[in-house]
Amino acid sequence: MFLTDTPKYKAIVEESKYITRFKNFLCEHSYDFEPKYFITLFYGRSYEGHLLEEEDYRKRWDIVKVRKTHRFIRKQITKVFGEIPMVFCIERHIDKLDPVFGDKKGSFHTHLYLGDIPNVGSLGTDPLVQLWFWRDYFGQCLNTYKDDIDIDLKKQLLEVCIRQAKWVGKYPDSVQIDEIRHMEFHRTFRYGLKQIENEDDINNVIDWDNSKFMLDYQED
Repeated sequence: MFLTDTPKYKAIVEESKYITRFKNFLCEHSYDFEPKYFITLFYGRSYEGHLLEEEDYRKRWDIVKVRKTHRFIRKQITKVFGEIPMVFCIERHIDKLDPVFGDKKGSFHTHLYLGDIPNVGSLGTDPLVQLWFWRDYFGQCLNTYKDDIDIDLKKQLLEVCIRQAKWVGKYPDSVQIDEIRHMEFHRTFRYGLKQIENEDDINNVIDWDNSKFMLDYQED
């Protein structure tokens, strides 16, 4: 019997085909809103941007707490911009060799695919007031730049909105927001799914409860 004829090999092939079909399905479903922003969130600092205490740093390996952060961000975005389609994908950093504990799995970070957001409201619009005057890591606030034509205020306001999450906060490198060009979407979205290698990975990578996919299904 050849290796390709064994039940185990055939099962691996079928699982691989399923994962490919599943990823294709997600990409096609995302075209319903075609995300405007590709946002990466890192959780390696405190809200104020300081190094984490050991106890707090260990929490960055807790996927339940990562999803809790997603929930806060989703509610924050909805409160400020209204209902915006979004998909949260959870990814691990590269595993490391710890001198004491040996092989150690990487902590989590997040890729968020977000639809376009409406133009910002007036300065006096609640809850925008708090965000306009929120001070960043360097002590600056958005209100300082509101008349600067070279600043994308809508994108900057989105960033400040996301930074309200305790695990994201003020550290400059905790958030990276890139706009997705139309022709780049398929490749960009597949990047967020790259750690899905088998069926068990599906629910670990995609945060269904806080993503647009689950909201769609609940409404049908």
